[in-house]
Amino acid sequence: MKKNRRGSQLLIILIAGLLMTSCSTYREAIPQKKPAPPIEVPELGARPSPGPSPYHSHGIVLELTAKARRQMKAGELDHAFSTLERALKIDPSDPVPWNMLAEIQLKRGNMEQAEQLARKSNLLAGSDKALRGRNWLIIAEVLEGKGFSKEAEAAKRRAGN
Repeated sequence: MKKNRRGSQLLIILIAGLLMTSCSTYREAIPQKKPAPPIEVPELGARPSPGPSPYHSHGIVLELTAKARRQMKAGELDHAFSTLERALKIDPSDPVPWNMLAEIQLKRGNMEQAEQLARKSNLLAGSDKALRGRNWLIIAEVLEGKGFSKEAEAAKRRAGN
């Protein structure tokens, strides 16, 4: 009986080992990720082109900001605002839509919101002097409207740097 029990245990261990090895060799197809697009690095000393902002991490954001510009030129501020909100849902770290929202709020006369949106854009703009300059001009206009002439002049000076 002891021999029979040992044989049964050995058989169970052998079957368990076979099952374990057969499970470990099963491979499921793993979907391959698409390679990331190459990052364009400007040459040393190169000046930024006046073209689209380098912040558009998604092509759709570029399309949406271009659409919003057309809407703003056509006077469709509400549509442009909605378009820019969609762009920010895709990439809230892109400073261009924040700047454009500031321009819209300035045109609407919502000075406090315009100033806050321009400041938000400046926080995200990094070394983009042109964008930072546009933001500082918005801030200067708001400050002038509030009667803060000295602060407005300082903001205009910052816009020129």
